[in-house]
Amino acid sequence: MEASRLEELRKGIDSIDNEMVELLAKRFQLTEEVGVYKAANRLAAQDPGREALQFDKIRHLAEFHGLNPEYAASIFRRIMDVAIARHEELRAAHEQKEAQAR
Repeated sequence: MEASRLEELRKGIDSIDNEMVELLAKRFQLTEEVGVYKAANRLAAQDPGREALQFDKIRHLAEFHGLNPEYAASIFRRIMDVAIARHEELRAAHEQKEAQAR
């Protein structure tokens, strides 16, 4: 492969990486709001029923777009685990704040 073709491909990857990070930032802004809501309403950080539905959807979308569904599921598992950990942090902070107010 020519060096110029390799550089062209890498520029395409860099562009997509930028878009992915932008989308992840938007996604985590929303999951932050979800975490605050869950903490305030004493809801569990993790919702296995919702997760199951999401993974079904993710696998279907991956297949539709020609991506190995297990690759997609693995990536989203990590994204969801980070969001769940943040929700647990928010819940703990909310509980501590309530305890201090008493």
